[in-house]
Amino acid sequence: MKFSLWQTVVLSAFAISTAVAALIVTAAAVASADTLGLEEEAAFRRAVDRVAPAVVRIEPAGLSEAGIGGAAEAAPATGPSSGLVVDPAGWVVTTAFAVPTDATQAIVMLPDGTRQAARAVGRDLARGLVLLKIELAPGISLPVAETAPRSELAVGQWTLAVGRAWSTTAPSVAIGILSAKNRAWGRAVQTDASVSPANYGGPLVDIEGRVIGILAPLPADTAGMMAGTELYDSGIGFAVPIADISSVLPRLMNGETLRPGILGIGYSSRDPFTAPANIATCRVGSPAAKAGLRPGDTVVTAAGQPVTRIAELRHVLAPRYAGDTVELVVDRPQKAGGSVRVSARATLVAELPPWRRPMLGIVPDRSAGVEKADGKEKSGGVRVQWLWPEGPAARAGVREGDVVESIIEATGNDQPGAAEQAGDPLRVASPAALAGFVGGTEVGQMVRLSIRRGEKILPIEIATAALAADPPPNVPTVAGTARVERLEAPEVAKPPLVVMPAGDARTPLGVLIYFGPPPGTGDKADANAALAEPWLAAAAQHNVAVILPGADDPQRWSRMDIAALARSLESLRTRRPIDPARVAVAGRGAGGAFAWLVADALGPAVRGVALLDSALPRQATIEAAEPGRSRWVLFGQSAAQSLPKLAADRKRLEDNGFPVGILPEMLGETPPAADLCGWVEALGVL
Repeated sequence: MKFSLWQTVVLSAFAISTAVAALIVTAAAVASADTLGLEEEAAFRRAVDRVAPAVVRIEPAGLSEAGIGGAAEAAPATGPSSGLVVDPAGWVVTTAFAVPTDATQAIVMLPDGTRQAARAVGRDLARGLVLLKIELAPGISLPVAETAPRSELAVGQWTLAVGRAWSTTAPSVAIGILSAKNRAWGRAVQTDASVSPANYGGPLVDIEGRVIGILAPLPADTAGMMAGTELYDSGIGFAVPIADISSVLPRLMNGETLRPGILGIGYSSRDPFTAPANIATCRVGSPAAKAGLRPGDTVVTAAGQPVTRIAELRHVLAPRYAGDTVELVVDRPQKAGGSVRVSARATLVAELPPWRRPMLGIVPDRSAGVEKADGKEKSGGVRVQWLWPEGPAARAGVREGDVVESIIEATGNDQPGAAEQAGDPLRVASPAALAGFVGGTEVGQMVRLSIRRGEKILPIEIATAALAADPPPNVPTVAGTARVERLEAPEVAKPPLVVMPAGDARTPLGVLIYFGPPPGTGDKADANAALAEPWLAAAAQHNVAVILPGADDPQRWSRMDIAALARSLESLRTRRPIDPARVAVAGRGAGGAFAWLVADALGPAVRGVALLDSALPRQATIEAAEPGRSRWVLFGQSAAQSLPKLAADRKRLEDNGFPVGILPEMLGETPPAADLCGWVEALGVL
């Protein structure tokens, strides 16, 4: 196609104008982007400037009697952290990281560089916060920052983590977004801004400089991070909403210590994310028990919120304090089938009465179901495999081979209507169900069992007793053999040996993890197969798989070995079912102390720990025993060993509700295989 001269001129002009327009648009976009960046920076600066006058530096202090005239004076104890003024009269909120529970005062440095002594007045133990009071001169007041209404918070909005630990002249700032609004079981919001000890206690603010919450090291317990400081500068940080703090500020100003509220139940599953809130245990004397909740109940609403999973119930309970009341609705199974809906009102408490593990003295059959004579499974009931010698069940007339079908608390009242008032008996569908009921009783409490013996149904009343500290003599054994294998697992460079009992592959195994000397490398590692020899007979007789772990460092055990061991346990589960009631860890010498650390890492899955020629490790923390979180502990000692710390360790454990037994004196270097494997079998006692 040919164009005339004027058409060519017009088209050329149009092309030039289009190109110029495109350049103008591009230049405008670049200028706009630059302007946006400058505007964001200016907004961040304005936000920090608005909150900065209320952000202070916290220096923890100890007490010294060396002051003038014998008066106590404050002396810095640890590194600085941050705090926020929440009331102009000199009230400052910070965290227990800066002012630990044993500290009564701190030094507060104001933005103008003035250092003020402050005393710890109130504490929120559920959120790790501390309220400090500065005694100001008459007529002096401190600036308080504006707060952001919770209703205006939105995931994805800008957040700034502000602190004043490093410099009094200018606060430190980390920028991120609001990642979530309901974290740490409902106690915090989450940000991806860097949160560290430097800004713990400082504010998390929005783009307008309004306070969203106080930055705090809250634990991520589902990830095994209990201290709360493990996540610092990771892009996962927590802040306690300022609205929650404001609601309890008058109580903190009055000197109260707010403690987490406890309901006193245990769940039938350890999966908090997908499992329903089925109650396995109710502690005697707990708010749950006083409200009428029972094992077998399933929580369906709490505080008016629907509950379909354990996690949803925890989100309701975790933010509440001792003394708070919560309304609950549960579904309760009925003897005739179906369920009935029951309402309850429970007032949470700060602590529960001391707990000692009760027992009936019944050791159940390991099989999942109860078989008929023709070999077909019969639904319901738990068969008694053997009885604890002279235990409560044996004295009450229970026999081996009996089947426990139901259990109920004995009221001691045979009047008409008494049984209905006590509720329906718990149908015993598994050893775990029976264990849950027994764990919720107190030592000496009367219970009534419905026992099937042949064609007869017998009611038998039994008073529970405290679990004996020492394993029973002559634990029943079975005939069998065992073999030695390597427990190969993905990403485990040095797989452990396992002494594996032969026999019915459907029968669940007990598990004993034993730490002797580190196994070394090369030829020594191969020669260590001889270490399995002492375990062969005992493992076969008690159906216990004995794991002899490998070590990453041939000279010592280390925490790196724990992860490999966990993978090896999963490998064992793919070969044979494991009885969850019969998992124990033991070790000798340095291996004994390491066994305790392994048990801590594996958590409630470990039901027993045996320390041979070893005391508790120095870093051991002992929490009070609870149903589902109790260990049977054994100590063993060679004649040549002297452990002065043993008596103190034993008392410490017993004071926290742990049964502590003593093994017979050991001779030589051979491990007491028969004693330990028999003890693993006895761990299954109910």
